[in-house]
Amino acid sequence: MTGAEFIAYAIATGSACGVKVGDNIEKFDFAIPLSHLDDVSGRGSSRTLRRDSGLLEATFGGSPDWSCQALSLQIHRMVHSKDLRDEVFEKLNARFEPFTSWADIQFEYDRIPGSLPLDELDEAPDYRILQNRTSGVSVHIVNDSQAVRGDYPGTGDIWSLEIISPRFM
Repeated sequence: MTGAEFIAYAIATGSACGVKVGDNIEKFDFAIPLSHLDDVSGRGSSRTLRRDSGLLEATFGGSPDWSCQALSLQIHRMVHSKDLRDEVFEKLNARFEPFTSWADIQFEYDRIPGSLPLDELDEAPDYRILQNRTSGVSVHIVNDSQAVRGDYPGTGDIWSLEIISPRFM
């Protein structure tokens, strides 16, 4: 699958590789076998674990039975790491290019049966934010007319996805 298809499916379902908010860390480990770093912070029942695998960042709460509270797909990181793109292809079967345009994602999203129109949440000089309230996904798109593809995504490219529980939207 292409990166655009992977992202479109995440927008439609509110999940990445079958993992969604509320799932336990064991399911995450099984579904997303990417190299990662863990950072645990806080004390007692307010401890959180942030797992960063480059493409995906997940925040877990509820120690010791860690449960996913939020997911984000850091698409902008694909620009700088061919190794990350290769690992994502090898382990998740998703081929990302350094840049992914919103137009490509929109095309793939519209092909998914039952996909709902996205709400325009915000349009600022730097970013445009679209939301699928049903799946709990916010899409951040570069909206800076001066941004050109290079060290960072350019105008019209996706920056990231944020996935939270739809009940908080």
